[in-house]
Amino acid sequence: MFSKQPKKSLFRDNLLKALLEGMKEVEKVQVETKFNLAQNIENFLKNKGISKSEFAAILGKSPSEISKWLSGKHNFTIDTLMEIAHALKVDIAELLKFKPEPLFKTEIKVHRKPPTDSKQSENSDTFDDYEMLE
Repeated sequence: MFSKQPKKSLFRDNLLKALLEGMKEVEKVQVETKFNLAQNIENFLKNKGISKSEFAAILGKSPSEISKWLSGKHNFTIDTLMEIAHALKVDIAELLKFKPEPLFKTEIKVHRKPPTDSKQSENSDTFDDYEMLE
């Protein structure tokens, strides 16, 4: 029999770490914005009771193109956003209203270092008194 090995956390995987570390801050914001916009469009569709197929027909697009849009990877033009807003009967600004929620959350754990000399009191609390944990 095969023994079950614990699944690797994606964020502990060296490849993903390297990709995230290699991204500029603006690139992270761009990715987050694309995903948030796609989610917003999907929410409008659900709230208005419009299926993806119906939405595709309204816009004269293929259902596969709509799926691509809603994947969060599509880079919309302003013209396409205007078409979407018109089809959903919302102002274009409504499509872009969302509370940014970071996709890349980093948790940093720290703990207090043990005193290195007798002069370090328990009440002193400087940045140097702490270190990051793995």
